Amino acid sequence: MHRLGRFKVLAVVTYALFMDYLVYGLIVPLSSYSPAGEMGGERLSMLYASYALGVLAATPVFGYLGDRLGYHKPMIAGALLSGAAILLFWLASNFPLLLLARLFQGAAAAGTWTIGLSLVAEHYVPDRVRMMGYALIGSTAGSIIGPAIGGGLFQLGGYSLPFAITAAMALVDLAMRTFLLADKRTRSQESPDLRALLLDKSVLVPALAIGLAAFGWGIVEPLMPPALERGGASPAEIGGIFTIATIFYGLCAPAVAWTSEHFPIRSVIIVGIVGMAFSLILLGQLNGPIQVGIGMCLLSAAFAFTLNPTSAELGNAIDRRGLSCYAAVYAVYNIAYSIGQMATNGLATAAIHLVNLSQIFGSTAAAMMLCVPLLIRLKDQPVEMAQG
Repeated sequence: MHRLGRFKVLAVVTYALFMDYLVYGLIVPLSSYSPAGEMGGERLSMLYASYALGVLAATPVFGYLGDRLGYHKPMIAGALLSGAAILLFWLASNFPLLLLARLFQGAAAAGTWTIGLSLVAEHYVPDRVRMMGYALIGSTAGSIIGPAIGGGLFQLGGYSLPFAITAAMALVDLAMRTFLLADKRTRSQESPDLRALLLDKSVLVPALAIGLAAFGWGIVEPLMPPALERGGASPAEIGGIFTIATIFYGLCAPAVAWTSEHFPIRSVIIVGIVGMAFSLILLGQLNGPIQVGIGMCLLSAAFAFTLNPTSAELGNAIDRRGLSCYAAVYAVYNIAYSIGQMATNGLATAAIHLVNLSQIFGSTAAAMMLCVPLLIRLKDQPVEMAQG
């Protein structure tokens, strides 16, 4: 594919990941104002569980369809599911409809991430680590902008305005997926032996690292903003810290790519995980926006050194076998990341009333470090994947 066509793929995937996390973050400040009624802790927990159920149920389906049908139609399906979720959140008059909206949102995320990362893996084989990093900036930016848009537009125009604006942005997403992606399969799409895929250590190692990255980064997103607010930081300062950390993450992409080209990818991943662990310990000791901002940048850099190579390595594992079943292997990515996020939610919910932030971050770091010996000991002994 020529350079312009490859750029279109990267642009479509980056915007798709941006929209996925923007919608996810948009819901956070608006849940309490839904026409469906008051949202207590139990209902919010059910909404989170419904989202996770949607992700885990739809991910294998999109993995299968992506390798059987190609990537164009499943990407469109993901956009349609996201649009349906936005409309349901906007118009839902009762709690069951909100649960359905959250279920659709999880299914949309499964399609966007499974197929989107497959597209980047297929079209950027020589420069996969760098381009994965650039695409993932979209999701990080969406996670920051989503809550700000939700709260800011609500103050300007009430409950409907944020969803009206987001629905228009979702139409742009749908148009980009429909018209900028080629409606064809550029390579033969095989369906692998899924049992062999899951037993392949060259897939298990990056999948474990992805789960750890999600676990380590995910603990910061819900807990750091309230801690900064209690310390006197303004909403603008808190938003600025996360924005700068996101920019720093993007700036690390070339360095991560260069390092991954000159050193074994597993060594780069392990350095990233260890860096995340030490950054979390440091964050637990820092106070004030400037100090926390520096700590967040360090964590973002370590996150990049963990997530970007693992995202690319899953595609490399398929390439080494002469296959092109990227959707199946990025379904593994999606499941691993979801499990890491769910573990984070469980830890944050259980521990926040029992221990302080420093102890939570320290416990997270300790759990990550305990997994490092496992990553070192697991040797790449590829399992032959039969095609189905």
